[in-house]
Amino acid sequence: MLWFILNFVAMRKIIFLIVFIPYFAFANSDSLALAKPLNSNPTSDSIFSEPFIENIAEQEKEQVSSLKKENIFAWRLQQLDMKTPMDLAYNEKVQVFIDSYLGINKALISRMKGLTPYYFPLFEQQLDKYDLPLEFKYLAIVESALNPKARSRSGASGLWQFMYPTGKQYGLEVTSYMDERQNPMKATIAACEYFVKLYDTFGDWNLVLAAYNGGPGYLQKKIASVGTSDFWELYPHLRKETRNYVPTFIAVNYAMNYAIEHGISVEYPKIDLSDTDTITLKKQVEQKVLIELLCINSETINYLNPSYKKEVYPKGAVLVFPANSVSDFKLNETTNYAFIDAVDKKEILIDEERIIYRVHKGDYLGRIAKAHKVHVFEIKQWNNLKSTSLDIGDKLVIYVKKGNSKAPEKLVSSKNEYTVQKGDTLWGIAQKYEGLSVWKIKSLNNLESDNLKPGTKILIPVS
Repeated sequence: MLWFILNFVAMRKIIFLIVFIPYFAFANSDSLALAKPLNSNPTSDSIFSEPFIENIAEQEKEQVSSLKKENIFAWRLQQLDMKTPMDLAYNEKVQVFIDSYLGINKALISRMKGLTPYYFPLFEQQLDKYDLPLEFKYLAIVESALNPKARSRSGASGLWQFMYPTGKQYGLEVTSYMDERQNPMKATIAACEYFVKLYDTFGDWNLVLAAYNGGPGYLQKKIASVGTSDFWELYPHLRKETRNYVPTFIAVNYAMNYAIEHGISVEYPKIDLSDTDTITLKKQVEQKVLIELLCINSETINYLNPSYKKEVYPKGAVLVFPANSVSDFKLNETTNYAFIDAVDKKEILIDEERIIYRVHKGDYLGRIAKAHKVHVFEIKQWNNLKSTSLDIGDKLVIYVKKGNSKAPEKLVSSKNEYTVQKGDTLWGIAQKYEGLSVWKIKSLNNLESDNLKPGTKILIPVS
C-alpha cells in the first residue's frame, strides 16, 4: 500500500513536469513581465517593463508621424476634437474653408488674434457659467469678425448678430440712444441662453450651430423631410449659407489654434484694450464733454462703448473707459459734474463760439439757422423766443462750431420780387414756386395776415 502511494506521488510529479515545463520556457522567453535587472528598483505601480513602454511609445510616434505626413490638417483637428464635446470633424468641405482662412483671409485671422485678449475672456466666462463648450467663442468670429458694430443686410447686429425679434426675446433692448445687441456683455449672455435652448431642442452641437444660422424652425422641417438628424447627411439638403456654417466654424477653430504654425502674425488693435473700467453716469453727458474731462479721443470712446448710437449718453449709462481715466474721473467726481453743468448752461464752451447776429430785412429763423449750421429750436432756446417772429434789428445769440464763426453779419438773400395781381392768394403764389410755403412768404415779408392788395410787391425766397 505504501509503495502504491509513493509511486502515485512520483507519477504526479512526472506528469506535472511534462505538461507545464514547456509553458514556463515559453513564458520566460516571450512574457510581457520581463525580469528586472538585479540593480533595478521596482515600484508598486510598475506593470510593464521600461523596454516595453519605450517600444509602445515608439510605435505610437510612428503612427502619429505617419498621420501627420498623410494629412497634417486632419491630425491637428483630431487633437482639437479630443478636447471638446463639439464635433470638429475633418473632411474636404472643411478643408476648403481652412485654405481660405490660411490664404486670402489670412489678414482676418491676424486681426482676430489681436482682438482675442479683449473679447475671449468675456466669452469664456459666460460660456463656462452656462456650462457650454468654450469653442463657441470662435463663433463670434464667423458671425461678426469680433466687430460689435457689425450689421448685416438683413438687419442682424452685434458680435453675435441678433435679429431684432430674437434680441428682444432674450432681453436685448433697442432705443433711440442705444442698441444692446451691440453691447458685448449683454449680447454674449443672450447668445449663451440661446445656445442652451437650442441644445435642449436638438441635442447635437452641429445642429445647434446650423439652427443658430438658419433658424430652429427651418432646421426642424429639414430634419423631418430628410429623415435624419445627422448634420453631414443633412448637408446637401440645406441652403448654401447654413450648410457652409459648420465647416466654416471648424475651419476658424483650426486657423485660430494653428495660426503660428502657418506663419500668421498677430495684428494688435491701435486702441489699448488691456486695462479698462466702468463709470455709471449720474446725469446726461455729451461725448465732447467726456473727451475734455477724460483726455481720450472719440475713437476710443466709440470702440469701448459700441452699443450707444448717439454722441450723448443718458443718465444711468454704464460706460467703459481706460482704467486710469476712470480713476481720475472718480477722484475728481464733484468737480467733473460741476464742469458738466457749466457746459450745459453755456458757461463753458468746448468746441464752439458765441456770436451775436443782427436781424436784417428778409431774415427768418429757418434761414438764419441753416446759415450757421444750427437748429431753429436751438436759436429759440438760446434767446428765450416763444415764437418765430423777428423784428429788423433784433440781436440773436448763436453758438456755432469753431471754424464756422465767420458767417456774414448780414445774410445775402437770393430772392425774386413778385407783384400781387388781382385774385392772388398766398397759397396760390406759394404753389408757383417749388419748396415755398405760405409761412415762408409771411415770415420773409413780415406779413401778419393772409390778405393781399393788388400792386403790392412781396419778396419770394429762392432758397
